[in-house]
Amino acid sequence: MKKKTMALCLAGAMCVSLTACSGGAPTSGGDAEVSGSASQSAAAADTNGDGKVKIGFSQCVMNHPFRIAMVDSFKEVCAAYDDIEMVVVEGNGDVQNEIANIESLIQQGCDAIIVSSLSGTAIYPAYKEVYDADIPLVIAASGCATEEEEAYNYYDTFVSTDEEEMGKAAAEFADQLLNGEGNVVMVRGVVESTNSMNRYVGWNEEAKNYPGLHVIAEQAADWLRLTANEVMANILQANDDIDLVYSENDEMALGALEAIRDAGREDDIMIISMDGQQDACEEVLAGGAFKLTITNNSDMTEAVKAAYKLAHGESVEKRIVLPYEMVTEENAEQYIADNF
Repeated sequence: MKKKTMALCLAGAMCVSLTACSGGAPTSGGDAEVSGSASQSAAAADTNGDGKVKIGFSQCVMNHPFRIAMVDSFKEVCAAYDDIEMVVVEGNGDVQNEIANIESLIQQGCDAIIVSSLSGTAIYPAYKEVYDADIPLVIAASGCATEEEEAYNYYDTFVSTDEEEMGKAAAEFADQLLNGEGNVVMVRGVVESTNSMNRYVGWNEEAKNYPGLHVIAEQAADWLRLTANEVMANILQANDDIDLVYSENDEMALGALEAIRDAGREDDIMIISMDGQQDACEEVLAGGAFKLTITNNSDMTEAVKAAYKLAHGESVEKRIVLPYEMVTEENAEQYIADNF
């Protein structure tokens, strides 16, 4: 694995460092806490010569089920290796915290770093710092650059579902639900994030084939349930004729659903969404307004595998695509049984 010669101290870094237990069977690692900003406390670990591979994971935020599931999966996957030391940091939704956290991971001597960011191009300087430190960088679920951007050269691989394809699948399903004609409200996430952009691009590309789909309102709700509830309540007041809500994630869809119920319009408006979180799947299974959730894959197996290989000097594909599923009333019961 690569050796770093940079100093192993960063005043005010806050993180949690966990050494995977020996032996092949995974353990939960569930008692470990995820830290906040790197500017809050200090931590350093010596990984030179101890045979361990130190893998750092910078998660952007932990106020969302998908993000929590990613961290839980990361811990579980790392614990299945007998030579991984894992470090998890969390940015509290602030890009400056994210950057400070990534700088902390560099200075702690990580052999590979995994980043999942919702901060758009603002996170790219941190990618360059990892690149300049000669540390392999894996982007997981969100935060990738396009091939035209310089930051595309700073990371080794991007591991996620194909969210453009997910967006296309959502548009096709919407057309089927509406029998080719209907008014659509689009509730978007953080529009600067690659997740939102890719889902949006996919929807719009596919929707060209369905001229009867009319997007009559489009507003961001930052991936949050409460924000989406407020956004949807305002849209409902302004629009009497809404047939379907397309939400870019389940948390926002559930907030929109609550607003629709409060307005007494649940029998008139259908909802489709993405992420495949449990409470959304349960709404789909119930057979009400919530008709579809498309799963976003939170499994960190491939991201950790890529980081481990890169730390040992092996190569990996620049793009690793994870599968997704369409959860409808017909298969929701089985999906819930298999995944929750």
